[in-house]
Amino acid sequence: MFAVFITAKSQSKLVFKDKFMYSNTQIFHDKNRYSISSLIDTGSSLCIIDSIFAIDSCGIKKSELETVYVNQNRTKISTTIIDSLAFCGKTYTKIHCLVADFSGIYQKYAPKFIIGAGILKQGAWKFDMEKSIIEPYDYNKKAKGIVYKWKNHMSYSDVAIDYIVLDGKVGGKNTRFIFDTGCKNNKLQLDIYDGPVELIQKESADIGNKLSVKTEKLCRDVKFKVGKNEFVLDFIIGNKKLGYLNIEFLQGHSFILNYRKQILEVL
Repeated sequence: MFAVFITAKSQSKLVFKDKFMYSNTQIFHDKNRYSISSLIDTGSSLCIIDSIFAIDSCGIKKSELETVYVNQNRTKISTTIIDSLAFCGKTYTKIHCLVADFSGIYQKYAPKFIIGAGILKQGAWKFDMEKSIIEPYDYNKKAKGIVYKWKNHMSYSDVAIDYIVLDGKVGGKNTRFIFDTGCKNNKLQLDIYDGPVELIQKESADIGNKLSVKTEKLCRDVKFKVGKNEFVLDFIIGNKKLGYLNIEFLQGHSFILNYRKQILEVL
């Protein structure tokens, strides 16, 4: 468990790059202090720090790293604990982080730090897309926008811890979507889409596979539902039994992620 301390400034600027959301943070470790732009990733249970940044800048020692296995492929990855993280007016201490070779895996897309659900699930957050600001939100406030109640691993044992799972439909077929702001492409699971597809070449990478150009199946202008509302997006056909929606799903709308009540409220 980590402690949380309140500081004066409660807002942080949002920066959008390559379909990802970044926000200013400060990392403190072993008397070192760094202000960096961190990727906000609702699809990551833990925070993740780049290995080069962790060792060369933050003073984390290789000998202190522990090794764990992640994902179904049992990919090896190191872990560490950083002293504290300042984000949106709060300072979180003793942050358990995964340590990954972002520079080697994601190359030009590599972040130095990822803010995962370990931080986000402490409360609720308002993403103001008009002002490009993220700030803490009172999770007890009555919802006034369009509300989507989400589920997580407590309802679906086959999904990762802290995933935001939205029930939906594609072509009348029931499905599940993961709302993942760390996912560059929207993805459909196998065998759920019956429409036309085209083969494209695109860059692809994940925690266990370095950035490379792969042939993927693209579905354009796919109609789908989340709750009672219909949307249209382009999707890549994935290789899992879950669909993924990135920030494009909200099409520039401001929204509130209320982890305490497991509600996505679109304003």
